[in-house]
Amino acid sequence: MRNTRVVLFSLILSAIFSYALLYSTLELPVLLNELFAEFTPHYGAGDWNEAEKFVESVRPLGYLSLGATVILIVLGFALGKYKLSLLGSASLLLPTFSYFASVMFFLSGIGFLRIVWLPIIELSPGSSIYEKISAASNILELGDIAYLPYDFLRIVLSPFDGKHLDETLFKTIVFAASILFFSSCATWFYARFKGKGFADMLVYNYSRHPQYLSFLVWSYGLLVYDKYVFTPPKGGFFAPPPLLWVTTALIIIGVALREEKDMLRKHGLKYADYRFRTPFMLPLTRPVARMLKTPVKLFFKKDYPENTIEIAVTLTFYGLILLVLSALY
Repeated sequence: MRNTRVVLFSLILSAIFSYALLYSTLELPVLLNELFAEFTPHYGAGDWNEAEKFVESVRPLGYLSLGATVILIVLGFALGKYKLSLLGSASLLLPTFSYFASVMFFLSGIGFLRIVWLPIIELSPGSSIYEKISAASNILELGDIAYLPYDFLRIVLSPFDGKHLDETLFKTIVFAASILFFSSCATWFYARFKGKGFADMLVYNYSRHPQYLSFLVWSYGLLVYDKYVFTPPKGGFFAPPPLLWVTTALIIIGVALREEKDMLRKHGLKYADYRFRTPFMLPLTRPVARMLKTPVKLFFKKDYPENTIEIAVTLTFYGLILLVLSALY
């Protein structure tokens, strides 16, 4: 295939996927909310009995949804089918789209996507569903250290945009994620069409996993929207889920580490050299990268965890650090 044609096909396919990402973020939630609104109830704060009955009727679906999500994540690692783990981790964040709808009852309209989180709410203390939602907020908001980079950005930029700053930054983050996704997909398609074993040029010179990074940046934009842009109706507050975002981020990092083991087995020294000279996901300086690797070197005497147990131990350790920092934040 001629090089011009390869480049053209790569750009077209990447543009299609990137447009789908933008559309699913900015337009699709509104359409889905209108569709779901016809089939879901809209209880006010005083309709506790009716709300309780509805939650009781959909409880099995909530546990089934969360159970399926967990099974996908575990099976993906156990079977080496990492796309299953990615699908499961993305499902954890799917209900964040619910914040695009201003509703009183947390399962109304597109809020019905929160059915995945229903077990977390059900197991929270409280005598009514509204008390349980309030208690679940304390759980979902664990991991709010994730807001640190954004809060710093808000402080730096606050004099320049006033009250519209958060909405502007949300759209900027989403567009930046889409551009990164476009460039990484185009590079990946080009490498595949040219028969290369793996992509190691352009954006892949600065990140070994730019597509995963684009997903994390995109989902971070949704997290920002949930906390800083969304204005719930009176009595319709539902806490943003930084804990689930942090969990998803750790799972994706685990998937990337497992895939690298396969790449090393398949491509040997060529991929090992690429891994040595290219940042893992973020283009960090070498001193910062070495600092982040310190626990791995202490535990396993190597730069990267390799098998599933080592990866699980490492990510659990970092997850606990993030929870402790969140408690202090």
